[in-house]
Amino acid sequence: MRIRPTATLILFFSLLLILSCIQKAERPARTDFSRYFPLVDGAIYQYSGPLGKAVVSSQINDLFTFTYFDSAGNITGWNDFVRTDHSVGWKSTVSRGGNLPALFFEPPIPITPWSLTVGDTLLFSAAEIRSDSLNSHLRTQAELEIIATEPVTTPAGGFQDCVEIRLSFKSLYSRQEQ
Repeated sequence: MRIRPTATLILFFSLLLILSCIQKAERPARTDFSRYFPLVDGAIYQYSGPLGKAVVSSQINDLFTFTYFDSAGNITGWNDFVRTDHSVGWKSTVSRGGNLPALFFEPPIPITPWSLTVGDTLLFSAAEIRSDSLNSHLRTQAELEIIATEPVTTPAGGFQDCVEIRLSFKSLYSRQEQ
């Protein structure tokens, strides 16, 4: 039995069409992030040293603001975090001191554990929008690495399976002509 060239060509393009419709999707993490990064409206984190405390507030569902105060009670800045079904993402940061612009990340940069395996790394890309005079847009590459999982004891009590994560950034500037 001999297959005609037209039938072979139709079969080839049909296979190509089917394969192009297959979409790769990432699996969401199965970690209970609330164990590692509790977000509760009204929670207060007390620190020793120049950073006095952080207060958590929530005005919109799943968007939480950490407002930071120095030891004298003055606001030094804030970070916005957004909670999803499987992660907590860092949405923005604003500093009240110095000449640092506010930074906004889209999509938000994940900051909760995705694994409990020491050495596991996660690469993540986001657009970084700066509130400077140019309203700069940069491409940010974030690398997160699980450094350790260990129990931690604090004056507030003991916590099991604490995860230490190293987060590093690399911003790539792309100039846009208008």
